[in-house]
Amino acid sequence: MKKKLAAGLTASAIVSTTLAVTPAEAATIKVKSGDSLWKLAQNYNTSVAAITSANHLSTTVLSIGQTLTIPGSNSGTSSTSSSTTKKSGSSVYTVKSGDSLWKIANNYNLTVQQIRNSNNLKSDMLYVGQVLKLTGKASSGTSSSSSSSSSNASSSTTTTYTVKSGDSLWVIAQKFNVTAQQIREKNNLKTDVLQIGQKLVISGKTSTSSSSSSGSSSNTSSTSAKINTMIAAAKEQLGVPYRWGGTTPAGFDCSGFIYYALNKVTSVSRLTAAGYWNTMKPVSQPAVGDFVFFTTYKAGPSHVGIYLGNGEFINANDSGVVISSMNNSYWKQRYLGAKRYF
Repeated sequence: MKKKLAAGLTASAIVSTTLAVTPAEAATIKVKSGDSLWKLAQNYNTSVAAITSANHLSTTVLSIGQTLTIPGSNSGTSSTSSSTTKKSGSSVYTVKSGDSLWKIANNYNLTVQQIRNSNNLKSDMLYVGQVLKLTGKASSGTSSSSSSSSSNASSSTTTTYTVKSGDSLWVIAQKFNVTAQQIREKNNLKTDVLQIGQKLVISGKTSTSSSSSSGSSSNTSSTSAKINTMIAAAKEQLGVPYRWGGTTPAGFDCSGFIYYALNKVTSVSRLTAAGYWNTMKPVSQPAVGDFVFFTTYKAGPSHVGIYLGNGEFINANDSGVVISSMNNSYWKQRYLGAKRYF
């Protein structure tokens, strides 16, 4: 995606003009899994720069358990609880100033599409005071895990798998030693977006949880090989020009570049940066081969790159495919967090 800020207003920008945010006293919080400076700033109605300054941070990378002072904050916890009412297994949420579909989905471990479907939304435009039904919340996945891993690892079988939080087609395909395309065809899927609790028919060889240490080592080796192959393929494209919507060496945009690199080692759909953010597992700190996300021309994840280590990532931006530093002033203040696919 382009680095330059777009002139258009997002849903969250339009909503935020409706109500003024009343400053409150500073709060002290502990960083939890999935947190980023941008997410905390959004939840507490403050800015990344304000949090960075208040805590004398020299990096935007946060550690789980890290204590932060949030200046002029409004408690995200109390705000969320006051605007959310539980109703028979689902929640009813009242839109407040600064909300967007992406932000609400991220806070409640849902996808944007789930919220759209539950509320028959024809647009991503929200208004303050609007009431949304939030269904399909994350479950522990204990029962689905036990039922889906009951077959023998060496036998070919057909089983029914229940999608749980953090799953993607790729994750499930790896677990059952099949391809993502086989799962798509078997279940007549028209999209790679999965719903928590969704039932999938899987035909193939299952991987049991009682695999030997040698098998675990083999899986780790296989993952490392995929990451190395992906990064090598990405680096081969250095210097390729930027092209909006591009997915080939003739030109890439940021998510098109990720689509190209990932498909060198697996099978994924063409998604936006936000789409990849929603389908990957959050990590507190990026490792080589993870994906780093930034907010650029609109709120939420609008730019993505592949982390190379030593604070560098490869990405397609206005300058084409380049290796950038996360400590660069532009990227540093726009960093959202890291996600893991492999």
